[in-house]
Formats: sequence, structure tokens, C-alpha cells
Amino acid sequence: MSVVNRETIEKLISETGDSNISIFIPTHKKGEEAKQDSIRLKNILQKVRKDLLEDGWKEPDVDELFKKVHAKTEENQFWLHQDKGLALYINDHYFDFFKIPVSPEENYYIAENFLITPLLELQNHHGVYHVLVLSQSETKMFNIAPDTTTKVPFESVPTSMEEHLKYHEHERSVQHHTATSGGRAVFHGQGADVDENNKELELFLKHIENKVTKYLKKVNGPLILAGPDKLVSYYKKCNKYFNVLDETLSGNADDKSVKEIEDESWEIAKSYFKEEIESDIERFNNLNGSELISTDVSDIVKGAYYGKVDTLFVPMGFRQFGVFDTDENEVQISDQMNGSTIDLINYAAVSAIRTGSTLYGLPQSEIPNSSGLAAIYRYKT
Repeated sequence: MSVVNRETIEKLISETGDSNISIFIPTHKKGEEAKQDSIRLKNILQKVRKDLLEDGWKEPDVDELFKKVHAKTEENQFWLHQDKGLALYINDHYFDFFKIPVSPEENYYIAENFLITPLLELQNHHGVYHVLVLSQSETKMFNIAPDTTTKVPFESVPTSMEEHLKYHEHERSVQHHTATSGGRAVFHGQGADVDENNKELELFLKHIENKVTKYLKKVNGPLILAGPDKLVSYYKKCNKYFNVLDETLSGNADDKSVKEIEDESWEIAKSYFKEEIESDIERFNNLNGSELISTDVSDIVKGAYYGKVDTLFVPMGFRQFGVFDTDENEVQISDQMNGSTIDLINYAAVSAIRTGSTLYGLPQSEIPNSSGLAAIYRYKT
């Protein structure tokens, strides 16, 4: 299984064979429905087998084609750690699969290209970011990437107030001794204790901040703060890192699982990663009335094929069938998939990736003009 990013999709395109099979099924992490996922895949593989045999494939060749698929999907561990969906890509020399965080429509596609459009939403909406969980019990930081979450170790700095106070016990003892030996008193009743505790808390977080900023300046990317409002406020006061997001995960996060931190922080992070998309949508809107934009599927298919497309907005779940005659430079639209038609949306996406375009996979309601496809051209002749 690979991580879904631009390079992943480019590799899929480069592995194109004579007959390319793309399979999508919804999956479940647990419960009775999860037990049916393997059966669901077996059923759809039988449908693919039937289509291939009707298309002239021989039984031994189909068996060989599915050998790696069966070997992987019949492993006991394979179905234990599923996400919301599963995508498989198969041809006579290539096999890969992706456990995806969106629930796809159960479907398969046999064509001259792999069906890449369902993956576009994944590769554009997720980069690497960090979450700093502030706590007097245990402050910790996580590196959250599309494929894995790792805890970032803190070295040479206390990560709890208890450790911090032990570390500074000598200094505080000297200060207290000085104050009771004729110097200015430091502790005077409950109010002074509270003030001193707050100073220690600020100092504790300042030491954490020094480590965090030094680390993040090397790796960059956004940082999301999590924890009680008081700790977050103190941390922001001493923060020197340029890319701390304004929105935070408020409240005590000590008892939250890593998965809960991932899910809750992603609700904040995804807005950050969509800023570039929103900027290009605004660019599209500013070009309204210009020949440098289009929502016409036929026009975009031809433009993508000839490398004219700068940015392509692809609607998730939308398919438009048809035929593209490259010799005549003509596109014919059809209302169904048959032996001669292809998915024109996918064809445009494949062409756009091959020619270096920027692609965004979005819900159709977020596509400019809520169209079936939208593009900004590099040039138009």
C-alpha cells in the first residue's frame, strides 16, 4: 500500500498496461459490516473476471492476473486495519492498493487508463502538520502525515510540571533562602503562591517552546496547539514560530487517543491546506468572461490532451462518458459506458497530470460554477 500523493498518481499513470482494472469498495473499521468487506471484494472480482473472459481473456491469464491480489487480500491482517474505503489497481504487470479515508461507491473500471479521479481529493487535501498537546502532566508533540502519526521526542527538557519543578528546585531553594535572610520576600500568602505558580508555568512552557521552534524551523509546516486555554495562552505569549494556526483544540487532551487527536486536528488543518485551492478558485472567478477558463467537458478534454490546461478542478463522483478521436480532435458525449466509450473526466485528469497541470479533486458543489469539470488554461489558441 502506498501513500496517496501526486507522485503516487503519476506512478499509477506510468504503470499503464493494455487492460487496466480499477476497483473501489467501501470498507468498515469494525462491526458486522466489516466482516462483509472481504466478501464484497470477492464478489466484485468475480464480476471483473466475467468481463475479462467475455472480452477474450483465457482462464489461466485471469488467474495469473489476480494471483497477487488474492495473496494480499487473503492475509488475516489485511482486513483488520481498514479505513472508509479500499482502492485496488491491477494490470498484467502491476498491483497496488490504497486504504482511503473516504467511502467510495462500489465500482470497477476496465480501460486504457487507471481510474485516478477518486484519489485526487486525497492528494490535494492533506500535507504534514504538527500538533502540540500542552499539559502539566505530559506535554507531547505529534507529526501527522497522510500515512502515519509519530510522536516527536523532546530531548533535554522537562515535559511535565513535576519534572520542571524538580529541575529548578535548587534555584527556587536559593531564591527562597535569600528572601528569608533579609532579602525581598518572594512568597506572601495565597496570592503570591498563585503568582509564583503562574511564573513557573510560563517558564515551563517557554522551555518547551524553545525546543518546538528549533525543531519546526527545520521541517516547517503548520503547528496546531491543543490543551487548556490558560496553557495555550501562555504558550502563544512566548511563541517565536511563524506558522502556529489561530484555531486550537481547546480543553484537556491528556486522555485523548492519538486517533482522536488526528481526527479533531484535521478539522482545523484541512482549512489550512485548502487555502491554495481557494486561491485558484478565486483566480478562476476573476477570469470570468475570458477565454482562459472553461467548464465545457469536450473543450477541456482536448485542452488537457494538448497541454493547454494550467489548473484542473475535478468533481468527485461525477463521470462523463464519451469518445475522444485524437486524429480528428473531436469529442463525442455519451450517456453510458460501453465498449467504445471512456470516462472523459478521468481522461482529462490523466492528460493534465502527464502535462504537468495542477489538479484539485473537489465535491461538485465546490467546483467553479458547480460544473462537471472546470479548467484554467495556460494559453488558448
